[in-house]
Amino acid sequence: MKREKNLPLILCTVLFLMTAGTGAHPFEAASPEWGYALDLPELWILQEKSGNDRYRFSHEILGADLLIALYPHSGFPDAGKALSYVNLQLAPQADEVSFVWRHRGAAIGRVETDTVAGWTLAVELAEQKGWLVLAGISAPERAVECEDLIISTLDAVFTDHGSRFEAGPMTTFAWPENGDISGTFAAGRRVTNVSMMKDDAEANQSVVDREFRLLSRYLDRPEVFDAWKRYYRMIWRDAWKRLEQAVFDTAAQLEEDPYKRLEQLLAWTQGFSYERDPGGSDFLNLPQAFLEQRGDCDSRALLLVLLMNMTGTDAVLLISPEYSHSVAGIDCPGTGARFESGGIKYLLADTTARVKPGLIAADMADPSKWFAVHFAAFPGVGIR
Repeated sequence: MKREKNLPLILCTVLFLMTAGTGAHPFEAASPEWGYALDLPELWILQEKSGNDRYRFSHEILGADLLIALYPHSGFPDAGKALSYVNLQLAPQADEVSFVWRHRGAAIGRVETDTVAGWTLAVELAEQKGWLVLAGISAPERAVECEDLIISTLDAVFTDHGSRFEAGPMTTFAWPENGDISGTFAAGRRVTNVSMMKDDAEANQSVVDREFRLLSRYLDRPEVFDAWKRYYRMIWRDAWKRLEQAVFDTAAQLEEDPYKRLEQLLAWTQGFSYERDPGGSDFLNLPQAFLEQRGDCDSRALLLVLLMNMTGTDAVLLISPEYSHSVAGIDCPGTGARFESGGIKYLLADTTARVKPGLIAADMADPSKWFAVHFAAFPGVGIR
């Protein structure tokens, strides 16, 4: 693949971390000095770096390249100029649009020539630390094949702590805010009116479907379990802010005691209509599951985890490929079955059976058949 060799360098020392997690392969690329991180899909392999502000990864399965470059804030007046500077080194012309993400400047670009095709993204770092520019590129004949990987990668950037709890920049650009819709919530003593943005369900479903297609690339690979965890992390991250207003609206209904709140929310999710769609991702987006009270085991379990996280309680998603089932694990008092992960014994909560917390079918009780997915609300426990 032909491309310009050199992205301009700046003189600044950056610590670039490959943070290992629960598996041997996955890592998060992060720079504490610049203040950004990327939750990279599996099998992005670091191929080269020049200085301490430019990196090139290649993807072991799909052969795409990921280029990372950082520039001082004084180098460009806005994100659009930073993006154009990099795009000109990849293609003589590129489609570019500026927008706002995290209350700061951002710009997205599409490059396509006879030798390279892909997406580029520039975001302003917090506290005016600089500009982060990412380019996900491939050979033109592999552009369609690589698109989910590239967009997912660019969508998985974090520029401050709060960005771990809202849609990534690629999804934000594709799904701008578009008015409110209303619904109801009844898990307590009364019915409460709740609101969300009109496109929240479609936007979250687009993340579900994109990440499912990407996950499918790893099905015959040993990295599939780490890819599976990232799949749920991406959905959780995108859904948090979409449900934030609804959770605020329902706060007066919810019990303060974690176990009583778990009982309340568990009974509510157990009352959902059970629905599956085996022809696609087989996962109903979380805003729609919340409003329409339907979904299968993993939609319901992840929704329960998210709601417990949003109301201040550590919770994990537990997945069993062998049992084809998902349940929630909650760090709270209570008796019954528990699953240990990261030094914490989580009380099990099955959203598809009319049972109390801590109860699970005997033929699904082997802990060796389950794995846990941790989330950013409680980052001290087992993320990655």
